[in-house]
Amino acid sequence: MIRRNAFTLVELVCAMLVMMVVALVIGTAGSSFYNGYRRSNEAVAKLKERMAIDRVWDSALVNMVPFKWKDENNESRYVFEGKNDELLLTTLRRVYSNDPSALTFIRFKVEDEKLIAVYSNYPILPWEEDEPSAVTQTEVIAQNVSHITFQYADQIEANEIEWLEEWDEEEHTNLPLAIRMTVEWKNGTKEYWLRRTCGVNYNSNFGNRSAATSSRATRSSNRSAGNNRGGRGSR
Repeated sequence: MIRRNAFTLVELVCAMLVMMVVALVIGTAGSSFYNGYRRSNEAVAKLKERMAIDRVWDSALVNMVPFKWKDENNESRYVFEGKNDELLLTTLRRVYSNDPSALTFIRFKVEDEKLIAVYSNYPILPWEEDEPSAVTQTEVIAQNVSHITFQYADQIEANEIEWLEEWDEEEHTNLPLAIRMTVEWKNGTKEYWLRRTCGVNYNSNFGNRSAATSSRATRSSNRSAGNNRGGRGSR
């Protein structure tokens, strides 16, 4: 007589439990791997956006120069516009063969939840409504941006500055000492980029105590020399 081996109900239940545990472990591991991979991609994308902002912002502000253009009244005005939510500036760039100029005019603004930079080799004049669209190039620097704000540093005393929401051309005869850009993302977080401008002029020593002391000593020496010359003249 042939004896047939069969699984009991208890054995079947145990086997099913083992398979469920194995499936749960595999599913948990797969879910963790997927979430980690997704977070890694998000972190890399975020880092790339921040690096892109830093690259463009640093290049624009470090190479920023004062540049003037005559308006319709034949008055020379800076090609610079410092609004609270937009910025137009002039910057130097690397020159290649057949390039028409070593200057680039850049406007930073937000459109359709994107932080963009509009480049032009021809002056983008802030007092004209229409920009030279035929010679502009737009770069999308970052996405998912709610809005941006700019603040402008104005030197009011030897070692004191004031942050302004807008830069009024009629009240200033120069450019801001520094510009701070605040980027607010759609998730509500904010990040800040701060750069100095025009670092090759007299403002390059701003905040340097030794330079300020030297400057005061020079002014004092000049005043003393003037007094001495005045004294000799009176005799």
